Amino acid sequence: MAVTKIADAKADFDHWKNARLNYLSSSEVFTWREQFTKETDWWEDRRQDVINGKLGVEKVFDDETRCSVEHGSYDEENIMRKFGFAADCEVEPENGLYNNDRWPMLAASIDGWGRPHPADLLPGADIHPELSQDPALFPSIHQHIMDEGHDFLLEIKKSTSVKWQKKCPDYYWTQVQTQLAILEAPYAIICAECVHKGVEQKWRLYWDLRAYIIYPEPAWQGVMDQLNKEALDAFGHLC
Repeated sequence: MAVTKIADAKADFDHWKNARLNYLSSSEVFTWREQFTKETDWWEDRRQDVINGKLGVEKVFDDETRCSVEHGSYDEENIMRKFGFAADCEVEPENGLYNNDRWPMLAASIDGWGRPHPADLLPGADIHPELSQDPALFPSIHQHIMDEGHDFLLEIKKSTSVKWQKKCPDYYWTQVQTQLAILEAPYAIICAECVHKGVEQKWRLYWDLRAYIIYPEPAWQGVMDQLNKEALDAFGHLC
């Protein structure tokens, strides 16, 4: 299938923003499916909110949320550099919007790419495990990157949730699965600058950097076939 770059937020943000209105984007998939669990029952948005967005109805954030969103956007490339430093790999920010002709109504906006650092062809990797509360994390991530030996998708988050200590939250897993399918990428790493709950002083929160490797789930392509049909029926006439 053909993968096409539709827009680039860095080159023309307004074009990128307007282009997203024509597609169900990877970051909207979790909301669209409305398959909430006990873990995610706090999620407020619903399918109609996504459709409203396609009609040009801007979502209004409260002051606290808007402030948090701005911090996340501002820090994204810095967190990406931290990941590259910690895992000793190359990182490349992008912010492109992509489409795959198998799913003409779906699109994926990605944060960037990672790849093995050329210096690692020589002995002695420069890994920095101290950036994670789990000291074994980044040596393991680095070894995985070297074993795979090719580019991977890189998704970046900034979060105040302690859930990142155990796994990638479900709502971001669906986003990354959609990105992987549209880009036809071999795997992705999602990295979050987040908080760690103290072990001894349980009332205290510490900064942390967590990363999870995500491979494409073959069954997800069937989900996307259905998503594409639903999006076409719901707002395809608007595009």
